[in-house]
Amino acid sequence: MAAVGFLSSDFNGTLVHSHTMQEMIRWAFPAEPRRWEEASSAFLRQTEGTLSMAEAFAVAGAASKGLSLRSAIIYSMSGVRYLEGYHSLMAFLGKSKVPLAIISTGYTVTMYTIRYATRTVPFRFVCNRLLFAPGGSGEPLEEERLERLVRDFVLRPELRDAPLYEEMRATGDVVLGIQQEAQKAEFALRLASEMGFPPEAVAHMGDTMGDSMGILGVARAGGLGIAFNYNQALEMFLRKEGARELALGRIRLVDPKGSGASLEHVIPLLS
Repeated sequence: MAAVGFLSSDFNGTLVHSHTMQEMIRWAFPAEPRRWEEASSAFLRQTEGTLSMAEAFAVAGAASKGLSLRSAIIYSMSGVRYLEGYHSLMAFLGKSKVPLAIISTGYTVTMYTIRYATRTVPFRFVCNRLLFAPGGSGEPLEEERLERLVRDFVLRPELRDAPLYEEMRATGDVVLGIQQEAQKAEFALRLASEMGFPPEAVAHMGDTMGDSMGILGVARAGGLGIAFNYNQALEMFLRKEGARELALGRIRLVDPKGSGASLEHVIPLLS
């Protein structure tokens, strides 16, 4: 197996503790707990396999309707909790010049915020889009303008009181960048190929069954699958379906879920 030259990672539960799509709702609507409860229930059913991705995000999108762009950015700036060792991993990737891609069912507004608000390396991403429009209806913001508004909010504090950030509100619609969790390996390998990296140089990291086929798919392509901060279901799946890849060292289990999980423990696998 070649040295790792390209790292693809899940976001929720792998780089950050929070399930950002549902916690953003709790943050923005503290007096309306029903919104969070509906989104949380939908995502739980999705992970159990009783709701499709499209069905889960239809519920979550409706529960997010009316959320202001200001609330979405502020949550992503100050409400997200990063896994232990996050900054050490980012420093390693930067020093080693290993490109990062985040492949997640999270929202692009969150990706833009962490791009400008945290000590991260430049990264590419494939994510879902929570749409924003004036008053929550009409023509939604294009992604280029959304990123520009997020960047200005983060980097130019004097603009944060601009009425536009309150006027732009979630429409209740989510455009899926990832239709199925199993696509994660496909996206990881494609992004790496576009940058000139063969499958053998790719690593994909995740924490739950939503990342199972991403980890297994990259490992079977000759790369490295990393289960980090993993739950029991993912471990059992990989020990059964990925037994051969485990034996070959193409799948590695790093830290079960718990207070001892640290992204610093992933760094030796990438060195």
